[in-house]
Amino acid sequence: MIDSHHLRFMQQLGRSYRALVAGFEARTGLSMARWRILVLLDAGGELSQKVLARELGIDPAALTRQLKALERDGWVERHNDLLDARLTNVALTSAGQQLVVATRERRNDYIEEALGGVSAVELDALSDMLMKLEGRLNPRA
Repeated sequence: MIDSHHLRFMQQLGRSYRALVAGFEARTGLSMARWRILVLLDAGGELSQKVLARELGIDPAALTRQLKALERDGWVERHNDLLDARLTNVALTSAGQQLVVATRERRNDYIEEALGGVSAVELDALSDMLMKLEGRLNPRA
């Protein structure tokens, strides 16, 4: 029999995550999926789509759809790898780099608004519990 505390927690976790993502997207103007791609490219420089998919933990086809939209918007560029034509590499354009800088500021403001009143002890405890849960749900995490 399922414990009502477990069910309540899972439902609240889902609601909280949806609220967090909706707030992020409303504040920054970017989907969380696209933001994660842009940040990874900003930190790692040019990366292959294969590496991006692995690092983001998403399906390669889903990544390709996101990259096509980012490319259409002029924020990333894709080209074949010079040493291995089977690989497609992705890099931020200068417009993409500018977008990351501007969006990071709005993201930071949002995080401060959302979590500014929560103590470091509370955040650490919640983070520890969420990592434990993720480990139980996803053995590769």
